[in-house]
Amino acid sequence: MFYLRLAVVVIWLVICFSFGTIMVLLSFGNPNWNRYMGIIFSSLILKICGIRIEVEGLDEIEAHQPCIYVGNHQSMLDVVTYGHILPHRTVAIAKREVLWIPFFGLFFAGAGNIMIKREKKISAIAGLKRAIEDIKSRGVSVLIFPEGTRNKAGSGLLPFKKGAFHMAVMAKVPIVPIISTSLNHVWSWEERRLQPGLIRFKVLPPIDTSKYTADDINLLAEEVRRSMLAHL
Repeated sequence: MFYLRLAVVVIWLVICFSFGTIMVLLSFGNPNWNRYMGIIFSSLILKICGIRIEVEGLDEIEAHQPCIYVGNHQSMLDVVTYGHILPHRTVAIAKREVLWIPFFGLFFAGAGNIMIKREKKISAIAGLKRAIEDIKSRGVSVLIFPEGTRNKAGSGLLPFKKGAFHMAVMAKVPIVPIISTSLNHVWSWEERRLQPGLIRFKVLPPIDTSKYTADDINLLAEEVRRSMLAHL
């Protein structure tokens, strides 16, 4: 059953993002394609796999835009789960290698998302600057996983990288944390598990960044991390 469900995911990915790539070429850079395709792609996958999502605070998720959304990163399934609740006018930041994922990569670039070479500091800084410019000029919000890599344990949080907090302070926008319960009961590549279950999300209250400066980034990151851990 695992491989059958996985095959359906791959086939649906090809169909959705082939169509999505054509659409973004007609309206290149429109960030709302992230939301539209996120819902289209995730809805069928969640239904087939029997995965249910409950979100506390969903009615407030767009109330503080533009903003920086920060979430906990666990696995490839985050594309499906976060995609299902992605707000309007929201882009993501990811490694440049995403561009080479067949069908998905071109859509990701065409929908206004930002790709950086994280191992190269100059490229990473340029990516953050572009995100800040987009926030200010286009009013987009940015979704980023501050852990920087997948936390496969599904509990707690890995140490935070500081890029998201630099962006929030420099763009003068709030940070809105979003937390997800562990995905381990529904997904595990090592154990070949993709099965029904309930995943809960919670949209936390926004954190005002106006009182912080570039010298306070570590304090801001710690405040956000404490808030997320308290609810996890």
